[in-house]
Amino acid sequence: MLSARGAMVLGLCGVTVLLTACATIMQGKRQDLSIASTPPGARVLVDGSEIGTTPFVTALRRKDKHVVRVELAGYQSFELALTRMTSGWVWGNLLFGGIPGLAIDAISGGMYKLKPEQVQATLTQSTAAIDNQHDLLLVTVVLRPDPGWERIGALTRGSPDQ
Repeated sequence: MLSARGAMVLGLCGVTVLLTACATIMQGKRQDLSIASTPPGARVLVDGSEIGTTPFVTALRRKDKHVVRVELAGYQSFELALTRMTSGWVWGNLLFGGIPGLAIDAISGGMYKLKPEQVQATLTQSTAAIDNQHDLLLVTVVLRPDPGWERIGALTRGSPDQ
């Protein structure tokens, strides 16, 4: 039979164990990320791996850094690096779980929150188009080319008699 003091100590220990790693318990190791695009139906790549087409929801590990890329033929790609921020649940760990709870949340990734929670990619049409029906190639000159573009030619100044 436990004394009143023993029961109180046992209860406090139980509460402390339950609150240890509260960020991991409250929000989990993964976070849902909603990805949409205009126009819809674009390929979604996270960290270089194709995972679906827009609109799409995926669960990402909180402890990892992620890069989201949205691609659609005929449109310029959209890319966004998610930022990792410290979650407010960490303060609960400092108060109730102490160092062990904080360590568990750091290892599991539960102490982080990924931002933004929703990605809306507005894709713009590419600057070059080919009209096969009229044998026409339309080229637009840009001052800052996208590093992901493939160079297919260059304009050079010819001599006046050519």
